[in-house]
Amino acid sequence: MALKHSSALPPEMLRVFETLPQPYLILSPALYMLTASNVYLQLTNKTRVGIEEQYLFDVFPKIPDWSSEEGGIALSLSKVLETLQPHQLPVMRFDIPVFDDQQRLEERYWKTSHTPVLDAEGEICYIIHHTEDVTRQVLAERALKDSLDKETQAAATAERLRRQIEKLFAEIPAQIAIVTGPDMVYEFINPRYKTELFPNREVLGKPLLYALPEVAGQPIWDILQHVYKTGETIAGNEINIPLADEPGGPVKEHYFNYVYQAVRNDDGEITSVLSFKYEITDLVLAQKRLEQNEAELLALNYGLANAHEEVQASNEELQSANEELHTTNEELFRAQQNIQLLNDELEERVQQRNIELFNAQAEAARERDRLKRFFMQVPTGICVLDGPEMVFELVNPSYQQLFPGRDILRKPIKEALPELNGTPIIDILKSVYYTGNTFEGKELLVPLARKAGGTIEDRYFNFIYQARYDAEGVVDGILVFVFELTETVLTRQKEKENEQRFRFLLNAMPQQVWTARPDGSLDYVNEVVCDDFGQSMDQILGRSLQEFIHPDDRQLSSKRWKAALQSGTEFMVEFRLKFHDEQYVWHLARALPLVENGQIRLWLGTNTNIEIQKNNEQKKDEFLSIASHELKTPLTSIKAFNQLMQRTADPQKLGNFVQKSASHVLRLEKLINDLLDVTRINAGKIEYTMEPFNFLEMLKDSIESVQQATTSHRIILEKADDVTYTGDRFRLEQVVNNLLSNAIKYSPEGEKVLVNCSVHADGSIIVSVEDFGIGIEEKNLMRLFDRYYRVDNTAMRFEGLGLGLFISAEILKRHNGSFWIESTPGKGSTFFFRLIPETLTKTVPIADSDTHYQDDTITIKLNQQHKRLDVDWIGFQNLESVQHGCLKMQDMLIKNNVSKVLNSNIHVLGNWSEASDWGNTEWFPDMEKAGLRYFAWVHSPSVFSQLSARKSIYTLKGKLAIEFFTDIKSAEEWIESK
Repeated sequence: MALKHSSALPPEMLRVFETLPQPYLILSPALYMLTASNVYLQLTNKTRVGIEEQYLFDVFPKIPDWSSEEGGIALSLSKVLETLQPHQLPVMRFDIPVFDDQQRLEERYWKTSHTPVLDAEGEICYIIHHTEDVTRQVLAERALKDSLDKETQAAATAERLRRQIEKLFAEIPAQIAIVTGPDMVYEFINPRYKTELFPNREVLGKPLLYALPEVAGQPIWDILQHVYKTGETIAGNEINIPLADEPGGPVKEHYFNYVYQAVRNDDGEITSVLSFKYEITDLVLAQKRLEQNEAELLALNYGLANAHEEVQASNEELQSANEELHTTNEELFRAQQNIQLLNDELEERVQQRNIELFNAQAEAARERDRLKRFFMQVPTGICVLDGPEMVFELVNPSYQQLFPGRDILRKPIKEALPELNGTPIIDILKSVYYTGNTFEGKELLVPLARKAGGTIEDRYFNFIYQARYDAEGVVDGILVFVFELTETVLTRQKEKENEQRFRFLLNAMPQQVWTARPDGSLDYVNEVVCDDFGQSMDQILGRSLQEFIHPDDRQLSSKRWKAALQSGTEFMVEFRLKFHDEQYVWHLARALPLVENGQIRLWLGTNTNIEIQKNNEQKKDEFLSIASHELKTPLTSIKAFNQLMQRTADPQKLGNFVQKSASHVLRLEKLINDLLDVTRINAGKIEYTMEPFNFLEMLKDSIESVQQATTSHRIILEKADDVTYTGDRFRLEQVVNNLLSNAIKYSPEGEKVLVNCSVHADGSIIVSVEDFGIGIEEKNLMRLFDRYYRVDNTAMRFEGLGLGLFISAEILKRHNGSFWIESTPGKGSTFFFRLIPETLTKTVPIADSDTHYQDDTITIKLNQQHKRLDVDWIGFQNLESVQHGCLKMQDMLIKNNVSKVLNSNIHVLGNWSEASDWGNTEWFPDMEKAGLRYFAWVHSPSVFSQLSARKSIYTLKGKLAIEFFTDIKSAEEWIESK
């Protein structure tokens, strides 16, 4: 292709080019300048004569920055010459000199294109070099981009802050609400406020008294009004606010620790009240304003995008106009005007956008200021720990008040609070920082000093540690929310200690103790109630005491209880309560109301067991009836015989009447002596003369004395060892006389009474009196030695006051003796008593180790195979021997860490009754604490001893697994299955 070095332009074309409002340069194919527009010459500070027919790169060799762009321009021209197609260069910076005093360069940006003009042969006639000054557009776009970047960064920061605050408010373990205006309209509530207080109520946007009418007249309304009117912050603990779960529902009492604080606007005016219950308020208003700003920013971005598209379209139209320059200069001029207008509009939009951005940034700054002011005013400690060293970056006044006078700001936490080193707090903070997981602590004990160098105190806090994230989503710090509860926790602990002490005192009382709500339902009972009823506290609470009262007593009790509930007066009544063994026991109930502010808060009551008093009253009544009869009978007989003696002169009859009258006098004397003895025993004034005597002689004298008074029975002394005993001979003879008299009395069809006396290997004396009479049923055996108790057969009644055995038992106890009975109904009974000499030596252990103990009364072995203790009681037992063996058993149970005992009484002789009460009230409870869970008890052959054993667990039934057996094999099978 041949290129032309020059080409002449018609004069009219030259004038067109010279007057174009854009910088144009006409080049020959050899890159010689043919002409240029006036605008081009003005921009380059050249004259038309100085450039025409000059080589392009000769004219502009010294223009600044031309050389750096030359390759681009030369390459563009080469492509045009090679392809005969227009070529567009990218926008480039090309500063131009400003000819003023400073001779400076002005920053300019250009959009350059090269368009070939072809002749009829398709060869290039000349090249149109067009340069468009786009400096204003480039600078505007750069400013727009910078503003968008700043806006994006500010929006991201605001959004991150919003999310962090929103999460913090949502997770704060407290209830937060904001009420606005004098009507206290609910403006905001956080999730916990909603879910914990009003899951079934809608309160937002409603005045407080409309949403919660039940608070009308309550102190809370006056407090809120006071805060709103005065701006005073009010905090308190355990305020009682009656609230309903749903509209119209029943009102329930709620208790709160609270802080109510006024919220002010930028002018310092009170607009709202912040209700804070261990949580800070959610920034709903701030969130809504940020969302509105975000929406506005998005709308503006959309407008800028449209404007940018319009500019692009205008540029394309301009390029098209340039290509058609040779056909229509007017269209080119109009397009230029449109472009100018668009540039002006774009600049105006950018300026407007900058103003809006500035306003948005100012609003964001104000929002941050309000947020910071809010954080600084909130009555909860808040701080920000920065970086892995956890430097205190922000500390609000409430947090600083936790450490008055301590300089902690801009210090690492380990330096600011050195007492935390080595505590779990530092590890928790590290975990939050490196994992991003939020940690919530409730009533956590943290040893901290309030002042620098001060005493380290045990302090309790509720707190949240929440990770803070930077713009890239990387953890760069920790947000800390903390609320001190030391006073509350210590007060509650003190109250708990007082309550425990109070409950201990109540449980230590032997009476049933209970409290009831104002409606009469039980809300507390002590352990005595649970033990007596055989039920747990949870099973009893909420019920009425009337459920346990005997049906015959329920009407009177219910009447008096209802009267007491209505009048608030003392409740007192006697009734029978049903125990776990289905037996009813008499109690005296007494209850008093606890009145506060004119209202009954609770009832405190006691039920005192009066079964013994009732029984004594019954026995007393029976005794008076019997005594009057028993005393009247001999007196009537004596009176009758005296009248007969006055009427007869026959010496034989007279002697017979005197003898019979004398026998009734002796009977009356015995009744009176028994009554006197009982009186002396009760007063502790019965006297004993302890001196050595021949026990066998005393026994024979007693038999002879009783035998002389009866002809219906023969009293036979089968066996008697000769022994000397130190004691009261007269009183012990009285015991034998009572046993012999009873044997004769209760065996009317019998003909003999057998007496035996033997000396045991340990020196103890054992006496037995056996009759062949009516016998005694098992249920009556344990009561025989009670005062006034008499065994009555359904077919007959026996004379006497029922005092003989009671007196005998007391005499034997004073001699450190014991007694027991073996009886078969319809066949007869045998009464035993045992006397221990003072010279009896204490038991000496045969074996004594942690796994094996043995003496004359007990053997205890650890059964390693079955993890239990095997116990074998031997011979006669008394209170001392039983207590010694039981305590040894308890010691071995603990040392060998076992929970099972196989207890055999097969080899026991005599009774067990003296130790039964001690076993029931002391030993078995202690064994349970020591770890006892299963107790297999093999009966003694003695029925009296069996009854004593069962009495030992009377009130323990159901607490421990205790079973009775008659043989070892059955006991082993049961306990091995456990």
